[in-house]
Amino acid sequence: MIIAIEGGATHTRAGLYDEAGICLAEAEAGPSNPVACGIETAALTLVELAKRLLAGRPASKLALWAGLAGAGSPKVQMAVAEIVGRALGAQRVRVTTDLHPVLFANAGPGGGALVIAGTGSAVIAKNQQGKVLRVGGRGAVFGDDGSAYRVAVEALRACAAMVDGLGPETVLIEKLPPAAGLGAFEEFVVWSGSAEKRAVADLARTVAEAADAGDFVARACLDEQARRLAAQAVAAIEKLHLGEGARVFLHGSLLNECERFRGAFRESVNQYVSAQFMECLHMGHHAVYNAFRDADSPANWASTWQTDGVGASESVAAPTEGKVFSTRALDELDAPGIVRFMNGLDASLPAVVAMQESGISQAVEAAAAAIMGGGRIIYLGAGTSGRLGVLDASECPPTFGVPPGLVVGLIAGGERALRESIEGEEDNRDAGMADLDRLEPRPRDFVVGIAASGSTPYVVAALERAKCHGCTTALVCCHPAPAARADIMICLTTGPEALAGSTRLRAGTATKMVLNIISTGAMALSGYVYQGLMVEMKPSNIKLRLRAAGIVDAITGIGQAQATELLQTAHWSIPTAIVMAVRQVGQPAAHALLRNGDARLRDIISTDSNK
Repeated sequence: MIIAIEGGATHTRAGLYDEAGICLAEAEAGPSNPVACGIETAALTLVELAKRLLAGRPASKLALWAGLAGAGSPKVQMAVAEIVGRALGAQRVRVTTDLHPVLFANAGPGGGALVIAGTGSAVIAKNQQGKVLRVGGRGAVFGDDGSAYRVAVEALRACAAMVDGLGPETVLIEKLPPAAGLGAFEEFVVWSGSAEKRAVADLARTVAEAADAGDFVARACLDEQARRLAAQAVAAIEKLHLGEGARVFLHGSLLNECERFRGAFRESVNQYVSAQFMECLHMGHHAVYNAFRDADSPANWASTWQTDGVGASESVAAPTEGKVFSTRALDELDAPGIVRFMNGLDASLPAVVAMQESGISQAVEAAAAAIMGGGRIIYLGAGTSGRLGVLDASECPPTFGVPPGLVVGLIAGGERALRESIEGEEDNRDAGMADLDRLEPRPRDFVVGIAASGSTPYVVAALERAKCHGCTTALVCCHPAPAARADIMICLTTGPEALAGSTRLRAGTATKMVLNIISTGAMALSGYVYQGLMVEMKPSNIKLRLRAAGIVDAITGIGQAQATELLQTAHWSIPTAIVMAVRQVGQPAAHALLRNGDARLRDIISTDSNK
């Protein structure tokens, strides 16, 4: 059996192949870039994917081939290969970059150049003798010429030049801010300080649209980067003496999706060499499989680990159990040093959460569907994970005015576990199923399992039980390839903790961020939020009554004093007071409008404004 894996900064995809080259099964997990995620985390992702694909089959004769972004160093390649090989008891593990397999699979035994222009850029080429050469691709600090990131950066610089009176006018000054979710161009100054490279690169699509619409500056940005990328391709072709008619394989969003960039690139290359421009027919884990299968000796572009004959599997610690690389240990730092160290680790968490936006969005929609369909959101977990679920559930009634039973939190060990450590309960599968059964779950409920390790027995069993009841399920974990399964997988790659194994730190913070988004997003979609305000909040004390008056005033413009009077008449119901003000009706009529079927405040106010 052969497992081929292609891994990057956001996703890892694997395929199980038989001797005839037929793909028998596929699996997917989170990122596996060993530079970005750490060697142990990347290796663990490969191990868990392999275990899922093997599904009980013996691994003693297994060959695993992996092409990973960031695995450019032979030292890194061998480190990943050895961990994976020993953990699986595999016969042979080979690791290389994510680029080499695409080049070798598509070029075959002949020469050719692979040109990549996506978020980043690079050119990698080989001749008929198997000599490999790489040009560019050193990241943003070195320029990343010809990438979507560089196109976006140059477009932003052009806009700044226009603002300062140093450059020509461009529609990009109006188009780029909304594309980044900003209100004005000057907001890019703050935004750029923390924006991920991918977020910056996404702006290239807006640049391409402006270029197609005739904007001179946008066209210049694309054409210049296309010329720079072409120069790299020509350099590779000439250095390897690929000759006339050299094959150039095109890959990446800029080359595949932007016709202007693609045309400018081809035109620039043809000014210096005669080339054949070709599509990449082999991609992903299929390219990895084909490249290694056809390679006589991948020694010059991949690292190989082979079993010593023992074949015993070794366990690999979860990412959160690893140790953060630092020149000084946490307990060797002074107070300011500890603050800087821990704050620096936490600074990456928004980007970690952003990488799971697709899964989180699905969870928000599922949670909203449960609420609007008469179901519940049910959180369950053990230890810190369980406490976070209970916390989020307990904050929904005062924030959104929902009944306590709408969002429920279950924790292994029950209420006592909220204040005391009852760690042994996390291993109790029967308790997980029993706790869920006591809630009498129905298909319209949405069950969210929370487990940093992704394998907590209490959570695994409860999620399995939830599926038996027909519930939609989600898993929030801090493991790139968790053992637990759910309909919606949110796998946060938080990595090692400042205090190794203490998941109440980075893992807990990232998990809380996700739960905040799920519950708040679900309530917003379900009508419990209006204009970003807590219109269903219950004003139960002086502070909250002042806030309620401010909310009514902000929406109606009647002033705090009159808002307070209406709230008193409305028995401190914010929506009722707002409808009374907007519709100019008394409390009974306003109350009736709000209780009319599924009517929400937005519907009633919109109906009034349309008259």
